Amino acid sequence: MVKGTFGYMDPEYYRNQQLTHKSDVYSFGVVLLEVLCARPVINVGLPYEQVNLAEWAKSHYQKGTLHEIIDRTLSGEIAPKCFMKFGEVANNCIKEKGSKRPSMDEVVWGLEFALQLQEAAEKAGGIVGEFVLDKQDLSFTMQVEATTTEGPHGMSSIVSHAGLDSETVLPR
Repeated sequence: MVKGTFGYMDPEYYRNQQLTHKSDVYSFGVVLLEVLCARPVINVGLPYEQVNLAEWAKSHYQKGTLHEIIDRTLSGEIAPKCFMKFGEVANNCIKEKGSKRPSMDEVVWGLEFALQLQEAAEKAGGIVGEFVLDKQDLSFTMQVEATTTEGPHGMSSIVSHAGLDSETVLPR
């Protein structure tokens, strides 16, 4: 008998009673959102649309307003591009269909990339004052180069690498 905590359980599991590796990815995405928003996954004391953190964050991400629900103590601490990558990773983890979610290797890569964006901003002195995303930050898009890598058990996967300045080293 599978047991789990409401809010962390993969929605596909409720439908077909099958757990997969992507079920774990969903749960990890919820944990990422808890870190970002500093609130429990389920809070019945909030208005209906805010009760389930994953659904509430997904809605804000789709509207481009995820920055409105992050923990305010992150203000001035997280670089906008790092925040955007972190939010993208978390949002991809909580996709409704497991087949649309990244592998944990891809999640790790995305989080490492977010960390590099943070470190680059800190090195450049780019994190100061209030956390504010301007239009330029909101329209940030990565130039992506896809490469195939050999994964565990001889399986290959496609990994995206974003074009960065020459001082940034990405895991390959």
